[in-house]
Amino acid sequence: MSMNVINFQDANCAHCYKCLRNCDVKAIRIKNGQAQIVRDLCIYCGHCMEICPQHAKTFDSDLEYVKHMLKHGEKLVVSLDSSYSGLIQSNRPGKVVDALYKLGFSDVRETAEGAAFVTREYIRLLEEGKMENIITTHCPAIVYLVEKHYPMLIPYLAPVVSPMVAHGRLIKKEMGRHTKVVYIGPCVAKKMEAEADSATSGAVDAVIEFNELEQWLEEEGIDLNRCAERAFSNSDPKINRLYTISSGILRAVSTCGGSSSYTNMSVSTIKGCRELLHSMKRGYLHGVFVELKLCSGGCVNGPGVNKRRGFRFKAVMNIENSTSMEACPPPEGMSQEMLTRSFSPKQVVEKMPTEAEIKEILKTIGKSNSDTEFNCGACGYMSCREKAIAIYQGKAEAAMCLIRSYENARSQASVVLENIPSIVLIVDREFRIIEFNKKAEEVFQTTRREAIRNYLFDYIDTKEYEEVYATHEAKFHLKKKWPYYNMVVLETIVYMENSDRLLAVIEDITADEKREAKQMEQKLNSIKMAQDVIDKQMTTAQKIAELLGETTAETKATLTQLRDYVLEDDNA
Repeated sequence: MSMNVINFQDANCAHCYKCLRNCDVKAIRIKNGQAQIVRDLCIYCGHCMEICPQHAKTFDSDLEYVKHMLKHGEKLVVSLDSSYSGLIQSNRPGKVVDALYKLGFSDVRETAEGAAFVTREYIRLLEEGKMENIITTHCPAIVYLVEKHYPMLIPYLAPVVSPMVAHGRLIKKEMGRHTKVVYIGPCVAKKMEAEADSATSGAVDAVIEFNELEQWLEEEGIDLNRCAERAFSNSDPKINRLYTISSGILRAVSTCGGSSSYTNMSVSTIKGCRELLHSMKRGYLHGVFVELKLCSGGCVNGPGVNKRRGFRFKAVMNIENSTSMEACPPPEGMSQEMLTRSFSPKQVVEKMPTEAEIKEILKTIGKSNSDTEFNCGACGYMSCREKAIAIYQGKAEAAMCLIRSYENARSQASVVLENIPSIVLIVDREFRIIEFNKKAEEVFQTTRREAIRNYLFDYIDTKEYEEVYATHEAKFHLKKKWPYYNMVVLETIVYMENSDRLLAVIEDITADEKREAKQMEQKLNSIKMAQDVIDKQMTTAQKIAELLGETTAETKATLTQLRDYVLEDDNA
C-alpha cells in the first residue's frame, strides 16, 4: 500500500501541530517544521484533513480520472453510499440518481445492495459460533487500525469484505469485468481499500467524495432540485441501508438473521474504538459481536462531508425515515469465496531509546528534571517523555515544544529589553503601561511591577501619544525636554495595529546635548579670543600708523628746510 490518499502541501503547513494533536495513532511526522504522513502508521481516517486550519491536507482525488473515463466512452457504474440521503443537498433522493445520469454514468446503484451480501456472511459467522469475538470489517479504517496497531486481534476480524467491495464485485460479475465501478461516499479510507489494498483492490476503480460530487454538479450547472426523480436500478436493500449510521449493522443482522450467543456492541469514534480494542487485547471481552465505526455517529459523519452544514443528524433522520425496516430476501449471485477476505499484520516495531537516551533528549529540549516536564500536549504528544521518544525515532523535532519556544523568545526579548540603552514602553489605548524595561526603571525611579499598575501620563506628557493613536501615523525622533528628569530625549512612537497598542522607544540624548552645548561654548570662546586678537592687532596697527605719520611729517619739514637752505646758498 504505497499510494497517496492524503496529500500535504508544505507551503501551507504553519507549525500548528493540530493534525498531530488530533491523530490518535500518531501517524504524523514533523520534519523541518512541516507535517508529513507516516504511511506505515496511518489508517487513512481523514480526520487530519478535516481539522487542518491551513487546508494543507487534501484528498488525492480520482475525479479527473473519472471525467477522463467518461469522456472516452467508458462504461461507468455508480455505487452510491446510503449516507447520500441527507448529506447531498436535495429535497428528493431520486433527483440525485437523475443528476448522476446527467453526468454521464450508465447506471446508478446503491452500495447497500452489497451490504445485503455482507449481512448474510455476518449471520453465517454468528451461527457458526467458531470465532471467540467478531469485529465487523465494514470500515476500512478499522481494518487498518487493527492490522497496524492491534495485530494480535486480527483473528477477531470478520473475514468478510466491506459492502463497497462486495458491490463492486457483484457489478463486475453481472456487467462484465470491463465495467468501471465508481464508489461515491463520505470516506477517505475507501480509496485505499479500493485501489491499493491487495486483499480488496480490483472491485472498485475510482472513489469520489460527496464534497467532490457536489462541486462537479455545480461546475456542470446541474441543479439537483430541477432534476427528475429516477429510481436506482437495484432492488430495495431494505434495512441494509442502515449500515452507514451507528448500530446500523447490528440492526440489519438482527433483523435478517436468527439469534446467537454473542453479545452485540456498537462503538464509534477512534477513541472509543481504541478503548474497546485495548480491552479486547487485555482479554476482558469474550463472546461479543462488535460493530466498530471510526467516525462519530457512523459514515454519515465521514471526512468527505461538509461538516459546516450540520447535515449529520439530518442524514440519520432521512435514512431512518426512508428505510424499510424489513429484512430483504437472502441475496443470491455471489459465493462465499467472493465475499471472503484475509488480513495480515502490518505493525511497524519502532526502535525504542534507552532510559539514558531519553533523559539526554529531554535535556536538549530544556527538560532537565521532572519539574520542567509540563506535559501540556501542545506539540501533539501526551507527555514530554513521549515526545522525546518520537524525536529519537525521527518523527518529532526539538523545536516543536511551544513552551520552550515561548520561553526562548521571551528570554531573548528580555535580554534585549534589559540591555537596550533606550527606554522601551508599551501602552494600551487607555495609556495603561503594558511593558516597562530596565532603562525605564532607572529613569523613572520605579519598578516594572509598580509601573504596570500606572498610566503613562503619571510619568510624562502624552500629547504626541494621543496624536499617534488618533492618526495611527508614527512619529520618529521627536526631540523633547523633560525638565523634571533633567533630560533631553528623542521619542519614536509607533502604533501597533494587531494589538491596538503604542510602542515607544525613547533615547536619552542629554549627554549629547550637553556635549554639543559645551562644544558650542568652546567655539564661541575661540571666536571671541580670535576677535580680541584681531582688535588688538588693529589697534597696534593704528598706533604704528599714527607714529609713522608724525615722523614722516617731521622728516618732510626738516628735509624741506635743508633744501631751502641749500638753494639759498647756491643763489648767493
